[in-house]
Amino acid sequence: MKHHLPPLDTLKAFEAAGRHLSFSLAADELCITKSAVSYQIRKLEEQVQSTLFKRSVRQVYLTDSGQRLFQTTQQLFKELETTLFRLRDDNQQAAVSVAATTYVAARWLSPRIAHFSELHPDIAIQFLHTVNSADFKLGDVDLAVRWCRCSDRKERNRLRDIPMPLFPVASPGLLKRIGIVVDTLPLSSTQLQQPAQQAQFSQLPLLAEERPQDLWQDWLAYSGLSNTNPHRIISDADESGQAALVGEGVILACVRK
Repeated sequence: MKHHLPPLDTLKAFEAAGRHLSFSLAADELCITKSAVSYQIRKLEEQVQSTLFKRSVRQVYLTDSGQRLFQTTQQLFKELETTLFRLRDDNQQAAVSVAATTYVAARWLSPRIAHFSELHPDIAIQFLHTVNSADFKLGDVDLAVRWCRCSDRKERNRLRDIPMPLFPVASPGLLKRIGIVVDTLPLSSTQLQQPAQQAQFSQLPLLAEERPQDLWQDWLAYSGLSNTNPHRIISDADESGQAALVGEGVILACVRK
């Protein structure tokens, strides 16, 4: 069956003009001239044998006939766009978008992704490094992994609390220079609470990142240790890890067992 429909460019010009109520704005959106939009509208009016716009000096208005055609055209464009997106998604690999701070991504999440990928090779992981809480209403994020204190759990969409045990991490050279003897790894608060170790630990330079710098305060209070050295604030997890590796200080990290 042959369809007697206007060209797609004509319908696009009409829809844009009806949405903006302006031939000039429609032309800007479509990257064509205003006269080209006027020509497309005039050809469409000739085809439907009806006036679609009331024209004034500064603005145009849809007539009743124009409003009917505009609503139908806009709905058809939306359905066409939705179908195209679905067809594209059907041919793409399944993906899960995960939002996390740089600290959580580097210290806890990234080391576990390889294991997940082994179990689910058909699912792609997309990382989004964020500072603020993820807005699930926007639809850009499927999951978010956030660091929070036990006393500050207010996320309505929270599905699960995951313990994140933290251990001090430093280079062997730094520990040897300070005089801390390590029997087993990871370095635990039990080892550091030994009288011979406490004085040396208080001399360690502490490295903290911008967002979770209060982790050291929590860890020291929980472990019964003290360290009054000023924290060196580092911008992100990768930089702090490199600083610890070369012996510039000690960081708190989640050690995967």
